[in-house]
Amino acid sequence: MLDPRFTQVLEFIDELDGDGIPTTRAKIALKIQAYSQDVADLKSDLLILEQEVGELLETVAALEIAHEEQSGQKTLLVAEAQDASVNAAMAGSGAARLRKAAEETRARIVEFEKDFEQDTARLADARISLESKQRAIKDQRSGIVRRLNTMSSLAERAGLEFGKEMFEKPSQSQQPRQRPPQTSAPRVARRRPRRVRVRRRRAS
Repeated sequence: MLDPRFTQVLEFIDELDGDGIPTTRAKIALKIQAYSQDVADLKSDLLILEQEVGELLETVAALEIAHEEQSGQKTLLVAEAQDASVNAAMAGSGAARLRKAAEETRARIVEFEKDFEQDTARLADARISLESKQRAIKDQRSGIVRRLNTMSSLAERAGLEFGKEMFEKPSQSQQPRQRPPQTSAPRVARRRPRRVRVRRRRAS
């Protein structure tokens, strides 16, 4: 999974300054975009290599089984030729027939040796090709990791130059503070002034 910061930086890829020149943030985004394309290409090639390695593994396994079977057949043919030669040497009547059988067996061994050597060479080539493909896969994966690390470094640089607000949600201290709810002041009861009665004195 790609770092989500890459997508956030790429949003500034078309950013220009007052003179119409790409900003530093836009240049970083362009580099990340180029590395991202490289990663996509490497991953595509990696899938092909992995498929080829899978096919080579099956080929090598089949050749190894066939090679073991041929080794067993070669051993049997050599033993058969030796027995035929011994029997021909010890036989009185019918020795000619046994010598001919021994010669035919040796001829079969010669032909078998040719096929055996070709199959042995084919197996060796398949193993070399398999090892080469496996090294290529290892290099391909290392290349992907290196590019992703470079992209992460660029994204980190963008965050350092333009502030963490590019990548992080505003912290609680940066969020607008809400005014505390206003409480109504206690009402002060007003006392009415006392009415003063003035008594008038009657004239005598």
